Formats: sequence, C-alpha cells, structure tokens
Amino acid sequence: MATQPKKPASKAVVAAPAARNGKGTRPAANGHRDAKPAPVPVRRATTKTPGVPPARSTLPAAALAAEADRPPAGGSAANPLTLANPPGGRTMKRILLIDLSQRELQERAKLKIRRDRLEAVRRTEDSSGGLSTAQEAELERIAAALDSDVPVDPFYQAVACSIARKPWDELVNDRDYLLEHGLFGSQQIEPTQKGLGTHEQEIAFVSGLLELDNITQPTIPSFIKKITEAQGEYRQHIALFDAAYETFSRRFEVTLHSQVDQGLIDADVVGCVQPGGSISGRHGTAAPTSFNSPVIPSLKDRISVISARNIAAVVRKLVNDNVSADDPWISSRLESAYNMQTGVVSGAPPSAMEIMLPDLEEAVDIEIQAENLQAVQAIYFAYQLEEMRMFQVVERIVELFRQGLLPLGRGAVGDYLFNYYKKASERITEGERRDLYMRLFGAPGGNPSNEPNRDFNELWLRFISAVSSFSRQLTVERMLRNSVPMAVSQEQVRKAGRDLGANLSRNGYGIAYFAATDLQQSILEFRDVLQNPELRNAFGARDMWQVIDQVNVNYLGGARNTHRYRTQSRAGAVIIRWIANNVQRLASVGGPVIQIEQIVNPQLRVANGNNNPTVDPTDWDLVNACEQWLAVGGVQDASIEQYSQPIEAPTMTSRPIEMPQMARDMLNGMGVSLNGSGLPAGMPGLQ
Repeated sequence: MATQPKKPASKAVVAAPAARNGKGTRPAANGHRDAKPAPVPVRRATTKTPGVPPARSTLPAAALAAEADRPPAGGSAANPLTLANPPGGRTMKRILLIDLSQRELQERAKLKIRRDRLEAVRRTEDSSGGLSTAQEAELERIAAALDSDVPVDPFYQAVACSIARKPWDELVNDRDYLLEHGLFGSQQIEPTQKGLGTHEQEIAFVSGLLELDNITQPTIPSFIKKITEAQGEYRQHIALFDAAYETFSRRFEVTLHSQVDQGLIDADVVGCVQPGGSISGRHGTAAPTSFNSPVIPSLKDRISVISARNIAAVVRKLVNDNVSADDPWISSRLESAYNMQTGVVSGAPPSAMEIMLPDLEEAVDIEIQAENLQAVQAIYFAYQLEEMRMFQVVERIVELFRQGLLPLGRGAVGDYLFNYYKKASERITEGERRDLYMRLFGAPGGNPSNEPNRDFNELWLRFISAVSSFSRQLTVERMLRNSVPMAVSQEQVRKAGRDLGANLSRNGYGIAYFAATDLQQSILEFRDVLQNPELRNAFGARDMWQVIDQVNVNYLGGARNTHRYRTQSRAGAVIIRWIANNVQRLASVGGPVIQIEQIVNPQLRVANGNNNPTVDPTDWDLVNACEQWLAVGGVQDASIEQYSQPIEAPTMTSRPIEMPQMARDMLNGMGVSLNGSGLPAGMPGLQ
C-alpha cells in the first residue's frame, strides 16, 4: 500500500498517531467514494525516550484517569481546551459498528478466560504438570492478540478475508479493512472521514446479513458459500443499502462511555487512535507521555453508532415488500421498517419484534430454531415446578385467604393474593398448562385429542446419558469405577443433541414463546410471595419449600419430592439452553461438541461472577446439569450405558396444517378423497 507524502506539522491540525502501519502513517480509508484524497496524518512531536519508539508514545493510567474526569467543553471548567477537544480538533463524529464491536468484545473475553486457565496451569505446575510446548506457544499468541487492537473475532476475519481475497496476515500487515473495536480505518484517522468507504460498507453489511441468518461460525463447511451469497444479496440491493446507511449512519449519537458501560465496546478502545500502539503500552504507568497530547478516542467523545445487522434487516424487509431505492416515500419506509425491526413502535404486535431464526437447512435435516428452544426452556422449568405443585399451592393459599383462614394483615402478601384472586380469568389455567406440557414433553394430563410428544422422554435420556458417559470416560479413575467400560464419542453426543434439539424445536412453536413469558413472570411472583416472612410465619415454615410441603401435605393429598423437582427444573433449563446456544456446534460435521479441557480440569475454570448457567451455560455446566438430573432421577448406570448408545434418529417432519372439518366434508361430498396428510389426493399441484 502506497504511503502518502508527509506534510509539515501545523498548529491548526491535530496530530494523528504515527507508525500504525509500520510505514509511518495510517492508511487512508479503503475504497472511499470521496474523490478527494484522505487527509494525511501528521506525526505528533514526542519526547524521545530510550527503548521507546516515538511513534508508540502512550499515556499512563493516571493521565487516562485525569482525562476521563475532566468536564466536557462548555462545562464548569474555565479552560475549555480539554484533552478531548484540542485546538483545531475533531469536528466530525466517528461511525462505530456497534454489533461488530460487541462481537469483538465477546471474543476477547473468551481469549481472556483461556489465558487465565493456561496461566493457572503454569502456576500450579507442581500438581497439574505445567504447560506443554504447544500450550506455551498458545499462551504467547493469546497474550499478543489481547495486547493489540487488531480484531480477534474469527467471524469478522473470515468475512474480511473472503471479500478482500487476501489472507488475514496480509491484511494485518497492510492494515487493510481492520475493524478495531468497531472502528474502520476511515474512522481511525484525524480528522475523521465523512463516512465509511465502499469496501468497508460492503464488509459491514455482508457481516450484518450473515448475523441476520445466524451464520457466524467460520468452521462450518458452507461458510464461504454463505459469504458469497450474502455478498451477492448486498450488491443486488446496494442502492437500498446506501439509502439505509445514509439515513441511519448519523442518527444515533451516544457517548463512548455509555457504550462501554453497557458492555457493547471494549474499554481498550480509549486511545486506540491516539497514541495507539500496544494496549498495555498506552495504559501503562511507565510509558512516557505529554499531557498536552489528546487521547483519541476518549470516554467523553460522542460517536455515531450503527448496527450492520439492523440495517441488513431493514433492507431485507423492504426487498420482501417490493420497495425500491427510488420509491418516493423511501425515507418514511426506511423509518417504519427500522422501527418495526427493532420493536420500538408503540403498540406494535408481538410478531413485529425482531426474532431472527437461523437458516440451517443445508446443515441439518430438521431446522433447529434457537428461539423455540429458549421458550421450551422456560416451559420445562415451569413443568417441573408444576410437578412439585407450586401452582396448585399458590391457588390453595389464595383460596384459604379468601375464606379467611390465613392470619394475614394488610401488606404486600395480602395485596398480591387479592390481585391474584381478582385476575383469575386472565391467567393460563391448569388445563391449558397441561396441554402445553403434553405437546412439548409428552407429559400426562392434557387433552387426549391433542398430539403428545411421544419421542421426548427417550431423546432426553439419550442426550444426557451420552453427555454423562462421555465425561466419565475422560478420566481413568471414573472409568474404572464403572462396571462396564463406556465408549461414547463426540459424534454420538452431537447426534443425540441434534435429535433432541430438533424435537424440541419442532414442538416449541405457536403459543409456546408467549406462554413461556407468562409462566416466567408467574414463577418470579410465586417465589417472592412464598418466601415472604409474613406468609412463612402463617405456616410456621422456615423457607418457601416448607410452605409448599405443608400445603401439599395438609390440603393437596400428600407431600412431593421438592428437592428432586427443583433440581431437575434448574438442570433441565441448563441443558436446553446449552442446546439452544450451541446449535451450530450440533449442526457442524466437524470440530468438538464439548471442550474436553473444561471437563478434565474444572478446578482451573475461572469463576465469572456474571456467568448464569441458565442463560450462558459452559460445557462444564452442561456436564454438571446432566449428572445432577440423572442423580436425583435415580437413573442407574446400566440404563445410562444403554441410553448413551446411538440409535437411528426418529422421523420428524413439519407439523401438517389440519384441514377444517367443514372443508373435509365438502371435499368428501364432491368425491375427492384425502391422503394421510390431510390434503386432497389426485389434485394438480398437491402431489
């Protein structure tokens, strides 16, 4: 890449970081549509310090803290020339790809967890054996990646390489199309370019289309093909993409600090443009700096955020509605489509919410929709609590309250019980809940006319048995304890998980998602009222579980095993959520399904205070959940061995749409017979 000639430093021009591409200047925006050449960055003057290149000058932590605490221009400070607003400074806000920056943040978090695990092995080498040569090299690579602003997201790397037709190392060396913390090259120079370049837009919106289709795993065999298809879709409708980009690129202005606080951008974005260099260097206390030099970007900077995924969704909706870029009402149509896709329209129907389902038709024979599994997760949790009779216990407590048999005075519990009694007609009834459990899990008690899920129980036991057997055979000690050696491979786990996921996805449609949200809210309310001290004192109970036990024994015909059902409710929720979060792992034909290291070295797993196994379960959480479910369910080892062995996948087709009886009678009267699927046989177009 040719380097533009340097210009002499000027007091009216803010100096930009030097040596970002190894050639003394940061490259201009790639393929920018503006015919004017990009402004030439000027090397800022720095104090030369032995051992530290001038172009890598960095700010100490104290300087960063002082800079972040200063008020913005026009505030209470007497001198408005703060670090964020140098003389002749930035007048145009940077455009930041918020969805891609969040992906980058998540990938860096994964690398940090892996780094911490390897460092833990190194620290405990006396007991763990230390790191192998390959692990030492891996640790060095991870440390170097985390100390650099170069993107580590494999999804973005694959898209950029495919569109640029260059290997990633070459793109890094030439500093082409590097999206650093959501900022493209055109937004990393000073002053900032007016907008993204043509190739930058193409990479961004192709990434958005792939995100929209939930195709974000570069290891799947058809990933390059999917990139090509998304690129073709972008180029076919490039005029609409341009219109959407022009409409929304400067619409949403926020402070960088607010996005960092929300966990959408890595905090290391501060100073990535100026002074740049390594992350540890610019934040280190030993690095020399000048307090007169700006930190770019700073936490106080305002940026324009756009989501490539949302813009791709808007364009796709307009295409489906046959709207072209030269439509006279294109602006209002873009606004309406964006509001509908993001669910911000007041009074919009639930179907307007953005629920984008993964396109896995080429990867699996049955489409697995992660959103359906998330709904099933909540319903399974409620089903186990139903078996504990939690819903019936609350109903009975309300009845006792109505009859005046509970010594409750004015307070929160009385308010809730009265509102519960008053709004009885608005809730899902027990019969309706039982119908839902029967359709999803084959549970008894539903309407006999409905079709139960007869395959669930066996598929469930096969998956958790396969996971349990696979984890047991990984250590010699546990394998020797088993009476019969078990040989379960990753592929057997993959097959069992895919069968179960397809079964749950097939049945978790329709009202399931909406019922799940209602049941979730009911469970949260039940938890609060049952553990209220006033209600517990009325029953002489120590906790909510004793309240449930006492009501079961005294009013509902006998005690239930509350420990078993609450353990299975949580364990089952973790298992189903793991399947929902790892659909692409189960659909792939290669690569591990379960990370072995997480199982054999659980003591090295870094505790994450924000980790919730029912929302983002790890492979270790999955193994624990399967073991807990089997333990409290009393499943014997012999049965676990039997269920862990693979069988032919059950035949699962899309549910047929039932033809109304009136239509059936009319066709029969016309002499038209019906085939087994409920469709007229012998009619054109129906065979």
